[in-house]
Amino acid sequence: MIFSSLQYLLFLPAVAFLYWRTSGLTRLILVVVASYFFYMSWLPVYGVLLFAMSTATWLLALAMEGVRNKSKAAEKLILAVGLFLNLGCLCYYKYTNFFLSNIAYGLKLTKSTDVPIFSWVPTFDAPVLDVILPLGISFFVFEFVHYLVDIYRGDKPVKSWLEFAAFAAFFPSQIAGPIKRYQDFLSKLHKPEPWSSSLFNEGMSLMMQGFFKKVAIADPIGSVVFVGFSSATTLSFPDALMAAVGFVIQVYCDFSGYTDIGRGSALLLGIRLPENFDLPYLAHDLSDFWRRWHMSLSYWLRDYVYIPLGGSRVNWLLNWRNLFITMVACGLWHGADWHYVIFGCMQGFGLIVNNIWRKVLKSVAPLSTVCNTWVGKELGTLTTMAFITISYVVFRAPDMLHGFNVLNGLVNFNDMSSLLLDPTLRSGCIYFLLAYLGYWGVIEIMKRKPNWTNFTWLIGLAGRPEAASKLFFPSTIRLAAWTAAVMLMIAAKPIAPVPFVYFQF
Repeated sequence: MIFSSLQYLLFLPAVAFLYWRTSGLTRLILVVVASYFFYMSWLPVYGVLLFAMSTATWLLALAMEGVRNKSKAAEKLILAVGLFLNLGCLCYYKYTNFFLSNIAYGLKLTKSTDVPIFSWVPTFDAPVLDVILPLGISFFVFEFVHYLVDIYRGDKPVKSWLEFAAFAAFFPSQIAGPIKRYQDFLSKLHKPEPWSSSLFNEGMSLMMQGFFKKVAIADPIGSVVFVGFSSATTLSFPDALMAAVGFVIQVYCDFSGYTDIGRGSALLLGIRLPENFDLPYLAHDLSDFWRRWHMSLSYWLRDYVYIPLGGSRVNWLLNWRNLFITMVACGLWHGADWHYVIFGCMQGFGLIVNNIWRKVLKSVAPLSTVCNTWVGKELGTLTTMAFITISYVVFRAPDMLHGFNVLNGLVNFNDMSSLLLDPTLRSGCIYFLLAYLGYWGVIEIMKRKPNWTNFTWLIGLAGRPEAASKLFFPSTIRLAAWTAAVMLMIAAKPIAPVPFVYFQF
């Protein structure tokens, strides 16, 4: 069951109906059972692992509180055990084959040299373990690490296993985030927002926007991107550009679409999940981009990797080290392959250069003035997006060979031949993208300028502001947008549901 499937469109209303017909312990049990049902619909054994990890983390946090005022060493030991268990599970399921293959390759490379000191080094053929990567394990582990570290820092643990299970398994944020903080989530679980038409409209608007991003834009563009990145022939500049820019659009619409559906689903239960995207492709520099893109991950890396390493409180050299390590960890978190590590390295170097540039701007006032103009900011946005596009080529490629093929195509100006990609499919992607931009514009106006949705400002220009509320209603605009979105989704929907991009992480 995925968000864009028919099963989910039957599952969510049933859960929401029962949720608002129950309260207290019954409602809490419903949330836990529904969340486990959603997760185990993929593979039942997933639920056993989630139950085991949740229970172990919950018990270890209680044990930490039990020894808090007795032995700091014991408290630290329990924290270490909890981190080892959670990160150990993540490493086993996600990185075992990666580590084994690289160790075997390194030993063989060492053995192949003529250096006598390495003559004794044993070699082996790395076994390929049949390990099934549990969906969302990276997100579960990040939330469990946050929970254990915050308890160690002095926060109160959750006494009820059911409450902690609801936090751990909450189905709207289960597979790909946003990464929740338990303090915020539990306060909303205890006191959800009351049911109202405005809550329903906000939740449905988010879900409709997310469905549209996924079904009408990300999936059709994804098929074009797949052709470009899987090509074994040298790509022309138009081919490479279409593949690279197409993935930038696909990954944003796919991942932010998932977040929109998840946040909208949670709102139908009266729970407001944190925002995960804030127009990241309008960022003026790379630091600004990471404050807008996958914000819950950026904040997690800041609080549990960057700051513990010393953050910006250390000298410039150590600060650069902290930035680099944090982004390499970010890259490796996305997947067990070297192209993810290289992506992280690129982001780390990019943030270091960005920090140097900011210091230059602070010391050179005229240059800072120019960069803060509209032209300067837009140039910064274009530069940032060019860097993001190039780094996303490395991120998306199935391996570095295909990645270099696309990167080579981006500078292959001698070949401007017709695109290899299907023109009908390409045109369809463009039409749906333009349709979304119009739909997104309506949604953003309704969210940021609620008084504009009844066109009071327009009728005011005509000299009849008193007639505004009688002629235009927000519900009319909303209904029209939803209808258009549904029609476009039906037209673009693939034959079978396509998994979300971030499910593999």
